[in-house]
Amino acid sequence: MAPQVEPWPVLVVDDDEQVHAMTRLLLNDFEFEGRRFAIVSAFSAVEARAILAERSDLPVVLLDVVMETHDAGLRLVHHIRRDLGNRHIRIILRTGQPGQAPEREIIVTYDINDYKSKAELTAQKLFTSVISAVRGWRDLVTIETLNQSLERRVAERTAELECQTALADEQRRFIENLVELMPSPVWYKDASGRYALCNRAFRELFSDDEEQTERAIGKARRVETGPVEQATGTDAFSFEASVVGPGGDTRELLVVKQPLTTFDGGEAGLIGIAADITERRRMERELHRLATTDPLSGVHNRRHILDLLEQLLTGQEVRNSRQGAGPACLIMLDIDHFKRINDGLGHAAGDDAIRKTVDEIRGHLRVTDQIGRIGGEEFAVLLPETSRNEGIAIAERLRGGLAALAIPLSDGRHFQLTASFGLTEIRPLEDTVETVLGRADQALYRAKAGGRNRVEPN
Repeated sequence: MAPQVEPWPVLVVDDDEQVHAMTRLLLNDFEFEGRRFAIVSAFSAVEARAILAERSDLPVVLLDVVMETHDAGLRLVHHIRRDLGNRHIRIILRTGQPGQAPEREIIVTYDINDYKSKAELTAQKLFTSVISAVRGWRDLVTIETLNQSLERRVAERTAELECQTALADEQRRFIENLVELMPSPVWYKDASGRYALCNRAFRELFSDDEEQTERAIGKARRVETGPVEQATGTDAFSFEASVVGPGGDTRELLVVKQPLTTFDGGEAGLIGIAADITERRRMERELHRLATTDPLSGVHNRRHILDLLEQLLTGQEVRNSRQGAGPACLIMLDIDHFKRINDGLGHAAGDDAIRKTVDEIRGHLRVTDQIGRIGGEEFAVLLPETSRNEGIAIAERLRGGLAALAIPLSDGRHFQLTASFGLTEIRPLEDTVETVLGRADQALYRAKAGGRNRVEPN
């Protein structure tokens, strides 16, 4: 049995347990140079300092900014570079609060290697960032080692070249067999445009004979954009494609191509490999759903609905939808006397009340409207392209619909509920998330103070 290869240790410094769990899950299926990844967790800068003092084999640290203090992560950067003198470890600063640590200022002031927002780190982007960091750390360590033993390395390389020359034919046969046995489709197209090599996985995915294979490749290549297909030079390039497999199912592929050149710089052809990422994409979509959805009600969770509000305020949603900026409103609503439902009828009835409330609200909203659960029995509703008067009318419809609900119990009885509403108009490019929430909350408090089951605009 071959000895087990030690994984790449990745230090994650973050005070959020979910960040550690999500990072571990996203990196679980990835490998680099035959080695998997192992998460080393630190939940504070103090804990990270203790780990860094004991270990010198950490190639990369994924570092949060705001932990026990608002700048704990930034202070840890100075500790690593100045106090420990560690110039090799790659530091990727990732934050859920980009406004707390502006990217341009941080990159200039602190000796970090990358800056990422947690929201933008999909599995592929996280993998790319970590691989780049590990590769950079590895290269620095390799260079240092080479400088310390240059003569030995030269001698080893010379012997290696001599061995490679003697075993060239054997290696060629080995590579051909290896390519044929690879589970991912691999092909080589020579300079004349002829597909000179296609392995078994490639033939099984696309077709059984040469003519059908060519037609299938032509279909797959049509999803490539002009600039990608016309790419020149020696740099590898990649793109994603969707193809229909022999069983009729659609597969999502990550295709990587590497142009080959002759010794004098002429075109020698191109090699390509396609990795089936169908399951990975499904997992990414599911992880995104879990990260943005409230499990009880099925609507957006607090973080995601506030992210959508932030996008609306900054104009990002307008740019994405290619619509002109118009009026918008935010509704904050709270189920009245929700504690009485839980205490008097049981938590199952309270859960039903939450779900029925969401169902009723959704029945009155448009496709462009968004609803999220802020916490407990409190919800937020985003109404883009909605004036103040229109928002008040929508809120009144919601209030009336909720008041008319008759929610059944398991014993055949029914119970009813009401809700209080606070509404405020959103001023994109002027407001902040905090100011909008503040005005809506004030209006909601007035609705409760005014007797509940009412709509109060602000």
